[in-house]
Amino acid sequence: MKKNLPLLIAVCFSMAGFAQQTVTWDYDGTTRKYREYVPSNYDGSTAVPLVIALHGLGDNINNFSGVGFQVVADTAGFITVYPEALVDALTSSTAWNSGAGIAGFSLNANVDDVGFINALIDTVSTHYNIDQSRVYATGFSMGGFMSNRLACELNDRIASIASVAGTVGGTLTCTPGTEIPVCHFHGTADTQVGYGTPDGDQDNSFGSNVSDWISFWSANNGCGNVVLEGQFPNTANDGYTVDYVEYGGCTNSNRVVHYKVNGADHTWLPDNQNGSDIFYVVEIWKFFLGLSPNNLSGVGIKDQEIGQIGIYPNPTSDNLRLENIDSKILNVSVFNATGQLVLESSITNNTVEVSSLRQGIYQLMVATEDGLYTNTFIKE
Repeated sequence: MKKNLPLLIAVCFSMAGFAQQTVTWDYDGTTRKYREYVPSNYDGSTAVPLVIALHGLGDNINNFSGVGFQVVADTAGFITVYPEALVDALTSSTAWNSGAGIAGFSLNANVDDVGFINALIDTVSTHYNIDQSRVYATGFSMGGFMSNRLACELNDRIASIASVAGTVGGTLTCTPGTEIPVCHFHGTADTQVGYGTPDGDQDNSFGSNVSDWISFWSANNGCGNVVLEGQFPNTANDGYTVDYVEYGGCTNSNRVVHYKVNGADHTWLPDNQNGSDIFYVVEIWKFFLGLSPNNLSGVGIKDQEIGQIGIYPNPTSDNLRLENIDSKILNVSVFNATGQLVLESSITNNTVEVSSLRQGIYQLMVATEDGLYTNTFIKE
């Protein structure tokens, strides 16, 4: 009988203007494929990080490769690969053998996707100079479940994972055997992969609730109490607020971080041109860098910032207009994703000219007479 698995459905992204290529190769007698994005500043002289981004049920690499990692990769200097799952015979949908399932049933249960990802790392590493200590995995929905499976079974290759709307699968026996930094994003109104009720009751039919996910990985990583919690500035008219919490005191400085998106359904929040308080890709990369939520020190911003400045248009190709500044502006600084200062100027008309910057994602810091303000923007 055909099982009904309405969750983990593809989300649609549209980000034009970047070059990617699709690669096909044979693994275990089956033709597999992935899409790769290599930043234009890659020259092979230095080993670079690798980010493996996994799509959801029924999705494909053409769609999911538009999620936005290339915007960060251009300034941070990492390579992104988007592998594609095989089609499941019962559902006729692409599906990872992720451990997500109902009553012991899961899709593509006979497909060795862990082995495939392991071989994919080797394959990409034959073509590019990959830093083997900085291979990361992330994914949406079923891709999020698959990221957790990699944390369970491939943590000798995967340095850390960040999952979105996908926890530890219910058919998976997870015995990591070691600690690994993990991060998770989830909407409280998710009707496909339940977040968990306010009382902590189970409402995720395919795996663990978020609270159980936190408990499992905190125990695995030997974590103690909450060391950081807060909320992102609620600046966008998106109907959501974003809380964050980090568990520290973990063995070997590992971490467990959770982003709770109040009111959000089963979705991946994109860049702020679409009106979001949070750009998942930026926060995922910051986590992979070892930064705490809302901590911008690793991208050039120090701990003394006191607020978020309004900017438009965003993305921009030439100028940024600063909003909601009542005091005198003393200085404007722009940092790239690796924390390098790339632009510094004083302004008199609340407009910053950024046409000289390369395409990518940047952090803006504005010093005024009453304090510092920051925001993230995308240069087209």
